[in-house]
Amino acid sequence: MPLARPALAGSSRLQARSLIEALFPAGDTLPAADVEELLGAVDAIVGDSVPLRRALAAMLWGLEWRYRLSHRQRFSQASREARSAFLRTQSQHLLGGGFLRLLSAPFRTAYLLDASTQAPLQLGNGIRVPAAIEQARWRQQVSTAASFSDNQEIECDVVVIGTGAGGAAAAYELASQGLAVVLLEEGHYYDRRDFNGKHTEMIPRLYRNMGTTTAIGSTLIPIPIGRSVGGTTTINSGTCLRTPESTLAAWRAEGLSEFTSENLQPYFEQVEAILKVQRADPRYVGEIGEVIGAGARRIGMVNAMPLTRNAEGCDGQGVCQFGCPTDAKQSTNVSFVPRALEAGAFLFTGFRADTLLRDGAAVSGVVAEGRGKNGKTITLTVKARATVVAMGTLMTPVFLRSNGVRNAWLGNNLSIHPAGALTAYFPDRDFNHARTIPQGYGVYDLKEEGLMFEGGTIPFIGHGMMNPLQAEDFVRFTERYQQTAYFGLMVKDSSRGKVRRGPTRDMPLITYSMNDTDFRLFKKGIALLARMYFAAGAAEVCIPGLTRMTVVKNEAELAAFLAGNPKPRHFLITAYHPLGTARIADSASRGVCDPDHKVWDVDGLYVMDGASVPSSLGANPQVTIMTMAMRAARRLAEKLNA
Repeated sequence: MPLARPALAGSSRLQARSLIEALFPAGDTLPAADVEELLGAVDAIVGDSVPLRRALAAMLWGLEWRYRLSHRQRFSQASREARSAFLRTQSQHLLGGGFLRLLSAPFRTAYLLDASTQAPLQLGNGIRVPAAIEQARWRQQVSTAASFSDNQEIECDVVVIGTGAGGAAAAYELASQGLAVVLLEEGHYYDRRDFNGKHTEMIPRLYRNMGTTTAIGSTLIPIPIGRSVGGTTTINSGTCLRTPESTLAAWRAEGLSEFTSENLQPYFEQVEAILKVQRADPRYVGEIGEVIGAGARRIGMVNAMPLTRNAEGCDGQGVCQFGCPTDAKQSTNVSFVPRALEAGAFLFTGFRADTLLRDGAAVSGVVAEGRGKNGKTITLTVKARATVVAMGTLMTPVFLRSNGVRNAWLGNNLSIHPAGALTAYFPDRDFNHARTIPQGYGVYDLKEEGLMFEGGTIPFIGHGMMNPLQAEDFVRFTERYQQTAYFGLMVKDSSRGKVRRGPTRDMPLITYSMNDTDFRLFKKGIALLARMYFAAGAAEVCIPGLTRMTVVKNEAELAAFLAGNPKPRHFLITAYHPLGTARIADSASRGVCDPDHKVWDVDGLYVMDGASVPSSLGANPQVTIMTMAMRAARRLAEKLNA
């Protein structure tokens, strides 16, 4: 619905109209954009943010004058065809393409979410959320910051900061051992009544910094992370794999002698039972499983199968990354957190941990801040015998460093499993993306080499946003969504990055560059995945990059592209598994925490999340993080109960 005060007015609004006409012409299936309707939607997206309004107006003027420099007239004065041609040309240049993607982002968002765009592609949101759900007794142990009018102070045995894979599993184990546990969560507790699949609502609710967390280095690598009860487990695709034996062997070689499959077996089994881990149902894996399975076999790969996932009863609604509307996916907001509360833990939401309490050289709790009644800032002081930091790989090191923890490894050793994806056009197939699992199939023949292939179908808005195409090229790519196969790969990286305090508390500074070894393996994965597609009958394969979309129609064209010495920026690289920034090790000279996850030289302070994982895994990490957290929590419980 348009705002009373439009985001763009006067000449800027005229410029915006001319841009919309050029960006979204009619395609074979899609009609030309309704200019006024999209302007109203952009008004709603930009909202009342003065900086966004000014930035958008400035970029529109920049487009006007950039066109005038080469065509002696303003962009808005040219014909629609000339404007579209200019956008397509500029998209192929590094600076021009980056500028256009930034400028077009709010307009693309409005276009992709518009019903007149989605209806012809049969993408209607059929999700029905319940008006009410049964209120379990443990709900009485959940308190929100907004319910308090004054500062609060409480005491407990253990305070756990964070409710993701590590924090929730640790809290459950600690509470099960009879300890008084307090869970702190900066985000809020959403349930299936809230998970309506609407991206404009779900992204602000569930993603930190609107999902724009990014590493900078040899290229830009988005690393989206969660912020709600459940953390990133609420927005992941549910894949569950144990720690590879080769990875455990490497840890033992570094002095972590107790990390054997035999010692971890009881924890693996308990985690998998709680998560209800099982193979994905082929019915909901969908067409992509048939395509990749056939293509893999035809190029000599044999270890291809549906993935193991934490989603018993999944009905393939395809919105795993925006909260499961049926509670089939056993993210920690559905699994470990309720179990922890049933065991006696208490959860406080809307509180952001700020300051560790000190008792000499030991930590004795934490002070958190939240918005109380009437928006007043209030503090919650939790005094505890032990404090477990489980804020995630990217936020934990920043928090610890800001609270005086000093260790050469803190914030270093970042591994991310660099991931790539290729799309392939199959004109005679219908992938029915809205009714299939986003990640339900895998190929593991090269797992020991550090290369894994896993399904990575993205939602329609991702299909439209994560490409550099403009004008007619963009519309053509958009309307092929249901005939476009998505599949991905990830690399067990030897490259390492760093995490430091960034410009805001929500946006850490992340630096990461792929080394030559990892990039060679990445390109090998690209070549193999493209060959799978061609073997399965793809008409063309698209290789997305930061500024261009390379299209190859056969293996000869693929070989020519790879022989051209492409750089990381020529691929669209993402990451979803940050690990290692507060690693455990056998000494303070080799890591931030000891093998029981206690921070070296600081009594009472522990890290139990992805940050404490020693190295890259070569497998999706949530089961590993939960297993390590439960092991460490049991050790801590034995110590405190003694």
